[in-house]
Amino acid sequence: MRAKHKTGFLLALVMMCILCFSVVPVWAEPQGTDGTELQVAQPEQLEIQLGAEWAGVEFQMKTDAGLYPGTIPVGQDGVLRLEIGGSKSYVLTCLNSAAKAPSPTQAPATTESQPEEKTEGSSAEEKDAMVAGIPVLHLCLFVGGMVLAVGGLITMHVVKRRREDEDGYEYEDDEDE
Repeated sequence: MRAKHKTGFLLALVMMCILCFSVVPVWAEPQGTDGTELQVAQPEQLEIQLGAEWAGVEFQMKTDAGLYPGTIPVGQDGVLRLEIGGSKSYVLTCLNSAAKAPSPTQAPATTESQPEEKTEGSSAEEKDAMVAGIPVLHLCLFVGGMVLAVGGLITMHVVKRRREDEDGYEYEDDEDE
């Protein structure tokens, strides 16, 4: 009986190690660099279609990295074009420029379509889900390991108590005879 418990415990321990170590990604640092070099973000194009009445109106953009250099004018076709990237927040402010912004006489714009529903396992957000900066997969592995470790300790304690109780009964039987 004791050998069965040891075998079962070792088998569970080996399976836990296999499951934990098979998911760990391998990170390799590029040769010739120490990781402190400047990382350049690829710029993205942003186009905002404001309409021909906005042509020539200038905007100023503030990001979490600071103020965007210069002003950003709306083109003659009524489209505001600029490159963005590397920041998490962007704030556009209309400036008092030579061209005046049109007065808001139109009704506010409404959304044209309903937001899409998430499908299981297909969105990139689910793959990169984070809780307090820690990937959800790592949190699940950690919590699962903790549950197994605490469960193993409790099981070992219970088994030890049972053995002590069983051993005590055997000695009492031997003394009575």
